[in-house]
Amino acid sequence: MGCCGAGGTDAGGGADGKKFAVMSAKWDVSPDAIGEGGFGSVHLCKNRSNGKTRAIKAMRLSSDMDKEDFLNEVKIMEKIKRHRNICHILDSGIDRRFGYLVMQSCSGGELFDRIANKNMTEQDAAIAVQDIIAALRYIHGKRIVHRDLKPENVLYKDKEPGSPLKLIDFGLAVQLAPKHFESEICGTTSYMAPEVLNGHYQTECDMWSLGVMVFFMLSGKLPFTGRNDAEKEAKILSGQMSFSAPSWDKISSDGKDFVKALLVADPQKRMTGKKALNHPWITKSAFRGETTINEDVIKTLKQHAQQTRFQRAMRHKMATLLTTQELHQLRNMFESLDADGTGTVSIEEMNHALKDATALDDAASKALASLNLSNFDLDGDGEIDWREFVGGCVQDHHIYNEDNIERLFNEIDTDRSGTLSLKEITSLFGDDHELMRELGAALEKARLNDNDPTNDGKDLSEMYMTKQEFKAVLQDRPEMDIRAATRGRRNAPGQKQQV
Repeated sequence: MGCCGAGGTDAGGGADGKKFAVMSAKWDVSPDAIGEGGFGSVHLCKNRSNGKTRAIKAMRLSSDMDKEDFLNEVKIMEKIKRHRNICHILDSGIDRRFGYLVMQSCSGGELFDRIANKNMTEQDAAIAVQDIIAALRYIHGKRIVHRDLKPENVLYKDKEPGSPLKLIDFGLAVQLAPKHFESEICGTTSYMAPEVLNGHYQTECDMWSLGVMVFFMLSGKLPFTGRNDAEKEAKILSGQMSFSAPSWDKISSDGKDFVKALLVADPQKRMTGKKALNHPWITKSAFRGETTINEDVIKTLKQHAQQTRFQRAMRHKMATLLTTQELHQLRNMFESLDADGTGTVSIEEMNHALKDATALDDAASKALASLNLSNFDLDGDGEIDWREFVGGCVQDHHIYNEDNIERLFNEIDTDRSGTLSLKEITSLFGDDHELMRELGAALEKARLNDNDPTNDGKDLSEMYMTKQEFKAVLQDRPEMDIRAATRGRRNAPGQKQQV
């Protein structure tokens, strides 16, 4: 069930009859669709002024209602502006046959696909739900009701670890006047709240839809099924649902309670977004994603900027070794700074974003003023990506634990000898001349000061580092610096490592 029509063909377009013609002055649109459906198609497009890639959605306008829904979505998105867990629009246009939305490019796929593929743990579900709640609380604060919340309308930003989720498709959304109730019966039947079916509802109906989603995420089944819409509606209105399926046997009691608290028929007794974020199922399973950038974060960024090139490069690599909760939290923090949703932030934009994102007291202002963000740009492209950001702001005790160091060392030690060669280290970062010079200088000093004749005459490719030494260099221990952490030796494969 929905509020809009479908159908139509791709024939026709702008004033010259070509699809995307009205957008071509600013956007170079790829002719190949990356996604298609009853709504139309999605293509990649490149901004002609800065070369950045986005996604453009071409929506068929086969009826007056389609056009009305499109214009409504543009209007709603302009009121929403931007939130880290909402796929915001950057541009829009319309012609005789299509409505166009230029959006962030979200390449991670639908939440629905991960559920359908059974590629989600209960903890993964809790982390995902946290992002959805954050988006709902934001729009509900503006009295906006989504009205079509379902897994197909939630996308992962990308396929990388810790990817944030983005709420999409506001074609059916409505902004309520203060104290006003909406009466239009609208949405996808299986996810509709009882009050929607009764034609008298407010923002609480989205929380019911979230409850249906979580039920589906945890069990792989919808709570209110039927052979047709009439049967589904009858079950929704009766509140009939069951947790007796075998799939629920492995779900925690907190998870079941979370679903029950959302699928409450009376919207006034239904769990709110604020209470949902403080429910034990969320607090025990996921770090809160609401962390803001404050003086402590800026202080950590500053400490990172003062580290050696080698240390910063290794932290960048270790960013993906964090736990899912830690990484997800920090990636959401970066997402709040990434104003245009490209996945990278220029150094200038990062400076502005940090100032705007912090309630700057004197201490934070001083810390930010002395922060050299260019040190975060490891590849020298003038942009900071999420890995560079995460590597800079994660606390040492989170990243420098034994498991992470062990995993990174083993990943670099490609021949499994128990020591690292310069070739193995630098292979991670390409032809990085600055890193080569830094390590080269350190190795030359080691040859002069270690009184080890086995170093004499060896070139850089013959110098090796043990796991203990690698750890000491990363943590910059005073009792063992990089000069003492390099010696011309190599354990043969299978040989016991020296410590």
